[in-house]
Amino acid sequence: MNSRPIRALCQSGFRRGQSGLHRVALAAALLLGSGIAAAQANEGAKSNGCPWAQDVTLEINGKTLTLKQDVFTTTSAEPIEIESFKVVPLVDQLKLRIIGPKGREWEAALTRLVSGKRCSAFYAGKPVLVSNVTRNPDELILNR
Repeated sequence: MNSRPIRALCQSGFRRGQSGLHRVALAAALLLGSGIAAAQANEGAKSNGCPWAQDVTLEINGKTLTLKQDVFTTTSAEPIEIESFKVVPLVDQLKLRIIGPKGREWEAALTRLVSGKRCSAFYAGKPVLVSNVTRNPDELILNR
């Protein structure tokens, strides 16, 4: 038994002078294997072909919030409501502001990955409590 695959192949019959059928079979197996690996890598990718475009998951006070990548591309000034939390993506500042049901605020840093013209995705860091003051969550967010 040999632990090195290349040496094992050479010892098992891939030597000079043998038929090209073995070489063709090996080449076909390698091509098929690489095609399957590429298909599996793109399985979780979005339709635009960006493998990094995955849902963003945040955990705040034991609750898990899941944001789609579409949240970061909308130009609406309105916050997004998810399970009584208001999420405000500040893409120009690379921040994600989250306002809880009691008015407490968290911020998470955003990281933007760009590859080419069509592949752009965002990741969010761990949310940090910014304001522990209980206030009306519908209050305007001007100078926070």
